[in-house]
Amino acid sequence: MTDEFRDCFVGEKGYDALKKLMRNSNEFCTEIANCLLDRSDAEKVYAKALRKNSDIMQKIAGRTRGTLSSAFKMLATQTNRQSDAHSEMANVLLNDIFTSIKNLADTQNRERRAIEETMNAKFKEWNTQKNNDNKFRSRQFEKSEEIEILYLKLSELPKSGRKHGRDTVKENTSAQLARSCIMPSGRSTSASEKSISNSDDKYQANMEMDIQKADEQLKGIEKRYHESTKAVELARQSCATELCRSCDKAQKMELDRITEMKNFTQSFINSIQKFCETMYQISHDLNSIQISPNEDIITQARSNSQPNELEILLYDIYAENENAMNEERRLTSLNYWIDLLNRDISMQQQMNNAYGVSNRDGSMSLSNDDGAMCSGKDKRREKKNTEVVERFSNELSIDRPNTRFIHCLYEASLYKLQSAYYRINNLSPLQYEHSHCYAKTYNEKGHPTTLIRIPLQSSAQVLPSAPPATPYFAEAMPLFVPMSMQQPPVVQTMQTQPPPIGFVFNNTGMRSSALANNTVPPRCRLQSNKPSQRSLTTTNRQVYPDLPVQSPEFSEKKPNKLVKAIYPYTAAHRDELDLKEGDCILLMECRQDKWYKGELNGKVGLFPGTFVTDA
Repeated sequence: MTDEFRDCFVGEKGYDALKKLMRNSNEFCTEIANCLLDRSDAEKVYAKALRKNSDIMQKIAGRTRGTLSSAFKMLATQTNRQSDAHSEMANVLLNDIFTSIKNLADTQNRERRAIEETMNAKFKEWNTQKNNDNKFRSRQFEKSEEIEILYLKLSELPKSGRKHGRDTVKENTSAQLARSCIMPSGRSTSASEKSISNSDDKYQANMEMDIQKADEQLKGIEKRYHESTKAVELARQSCATELCRSCDKAQKMELDRITEMKNFTQSFINSIQKFCETMYQISHDLNSIQISPNEDIITQARSNSQPNELEILLYDIYAENENAMNEERRLTSLNYWIDLLNRDISMQQQMNNAYGVSNRDGSMSLSNDDGAMCSGKDKRREKKNTEVVERFSNELSIDRPNTRFIHCLYEASLYKLQSAYYRINNLSPLQYEHSHCYAKTYNEKGHPTTLIRIPLQSSAQVLPSAPPATPYFAEAMPLFVPMSMQQPPVVQTMQTQPPPIGFVFNNTGMRSSALANNTVPPRCRLQSNKPSQRSLTTTNRQVYPDLPVQSPEFSEKKPNKLVKAIYPYTAAHRDELDLKEGDCILLMECRQDKWYKGELNGKVGLFPGTFVTDA
């Protein structure tokens, strides 16, 4: 329930909705307390005041939702019939209910203000970092334009003022000196040309120094721009972390408020039962009120209809603006940034690999040694991976699952830069799972700003269960063949592949949730007592049991087509395929037991049909 409540409040809009929810809840408590105080006065003045109080309560009850709203609406309706409850009822309302609700409202109002002050400070820091990033972003583009202008001016210099200008000037000067021996005016002409040549050389040298100085300044600006963009993301993460804590506090406040309201309502019902003997039927109806605090919290949270998505500011150096510099320098800069982001992704990948060692199902050591025979090199590598995990954990403090912030920033930016690089070199475009999530805006100076908006998947999503595999083998294997139930040795081959372009989320939590909610029955492998030597020695080829040819009622042959995995699946046996969300599998056979046979990355095996859909 905690994650589902948090998922309803993400980002600035989510914070605004959370503030509105807390303020409405506090106002609800205060106004209900005032309403019950009016009810106490109304009991003294009898029926007329009771009717007026009923109208007020009916309006206030409409401000909330769920079972609590229904309960107070019912109370308002029955108030018109409670004209006989006078002084003692007024004392109960005043002393037992009004005072407690008022104290609860005052306490929660102070807690709400503390939450708002903390969150406002976090969002202020985030906005400051965004303004700082915008400043360096603008400086970077301005400095690039300045360098380009200097290169343009340098290209407009005459040939005598360029690289070999001094040698040419010396030759012309010697020729003029030879002529000056004959022509009286030769000496003055040679001196003039020499002066012009020296001036051009000096101007060229100054421009080259200006370009070199501007290039050094640009590198410094780009470095600070790199740090400022990361600071923006870290500030956003800090806001998200604090927002999670605020959601937890708000959820506890809501739970306390609705629970107390339930107790107050029960006290009100009991007082009516005690003092209104003639109103037994009314008391019976009021006693049937049921309030579910947990359901009411989620009902109120779901009223926040704003889309939940994470907005990450990306690096877009020269990827969008094609006029910042010429093509050659743009390619050089793109190569620089691609290498930089590749190094960042490599560091992130090391962290993910180190973190995933302890969570991987059936994990095996890459070393042939075991236990006390483990080499010192492996121990040092394990210690280094642990240090990487701890350092990254200190850098990012956030407990929201399904979110990998810096990794998303690096990989999405890398895809953007590589796409621009491939487009310039007329290469085939890259494929990217989240390419439709990009958004581009411009600041007041016309400089591009690239964002990626990733929809936040609700934590309440339940993966479907895989179909049982036992019926298929029981039906497909004839009874007269002597078989033995045994589990073949699992042969795992670990291959290191470069990460694809796209988001690499850690599926450990998702798989754990799927296994907790949807238990996959173990698939029984039927095979002869003595496996073939070829099956034991082959490691690069998938091993399948020797099954007889099936009749049409057990399997259905279909034309080869592609299906797409919509949920991840971890193979429990050697003849099954590991699926990742988004994998495209070549379907070869559909079975009645809902297990499909297909090919993925050159590997043929079985996979649950409930985990895929048509591509």
